[in-house]
Amino acid sequence: MLDATDQGTTALKDPNKARQECKKFIALMENNRPNCDDAGVARRILAELDLYGDIKPATRYRLSTWCDTTGALYQRGVPIAQEISRALYGRVLRRDSPPPTAWRRGCLNAY
Repeated sequence: MLDATDQGTTALKDPNKARQECKKFIALMENNRPNCDDAGVARRILAELDLYGDIKPATRYRLSTWCDTTGALYQRGVPIAQEISRALYGRVLRRDSPPPTAWRRGCLNAY
């Protein structure tokens, strides 16, 4: 069953907490692998929160993959990704979380 958060109609829970957690994620994960910025999802979340006050469905999906991964290289980032998710939505997203269906117009093609 979809809740209002899944449908994209509920205000974010605590964007300021999400920003703090994104900064932690960036500090921890930006050098996780050579030649790859694993902190990119947190950078994108910060940018979208600043631009739109919300995050795009594609970014939400990327966050869900960080919240729900078993890859050994990524485990250090999982707890912080989950905290970002809790701050934004009040729960931890899973890979199979449905995307929001109602999102602010004009934001989908911004990147």
